[in-house]
Amino acid sequence: AVSATKPGGAAGDGRLFYVSRGNQWDLVAGALEGKGWERIPFDEKARQDYFLRWTEVRSDIDYARFSDKSQLVNHIPNAGVVTSKLSLIKTLRDRQRVLRQEAKRSPGAEQLLMPSYLPESFTLTLGSDKVALLNACQAALRGDEEERDAAWIIKPASSNCGRGIVVTRDHAMVIREHLRYQERPRKPEAGGEAPPGGGGEGAS
Repeated sequence: AVSATKPGGAAGDGRLFYVSRGNQWDLVAGALEGKGWERIPFDEKARQDYFLRWTEVRSDIDYARFSDKSQLVNHIPNAGVVTSKLSLIKTLRDRQRVLRQEAKRSPGAEQLLMPSYLPESFTLTLGSDKVALLNACQAALRGDEEERDAAWIIKPASSNCGRGIVVTRDHAMVIREHLRYQERPRKPEAGGEAPPGGGGEGAS
């Protein structure tokens, strides 16, 4: 006997799904097979008759042939604008600039700006953000009430699954290790000694 297979459905009551290798794919496959779904083999990944396609990267999904009415995928196009911390901050800042421009045209309009819903965040690839973070940490070390109890969450840009994340209230460590900043004494003037107390500051 031969049973016809409709797009998104395997012979019988199961559904077809494809899961790519990597990122503990077997956990996803096992859960779906436990529901009676049928997995498309790795060597048939070009097939488009799936109900669910679960991949590690968006490039494994052919959005031009994807049907949003009968199929599911685990990535959405252009998701990168919100799915990484750096991209999310950039997207929200761009939106905030638009809101401020609109506010100039419509004074008095209510605005939802970043400080009201997102903790103060800095991107250490931007010089202006590094200076702002340095100022905040130095204010905390001086005993500023708004900054001294702040806890910083430091996340590497190239890691995932929580790797490399540091949570700290050690403002001096943030300056020393993540901003790589230290005070340098001034060089002695010609024929004299360095002024007491140093005073010169620089980045290393």
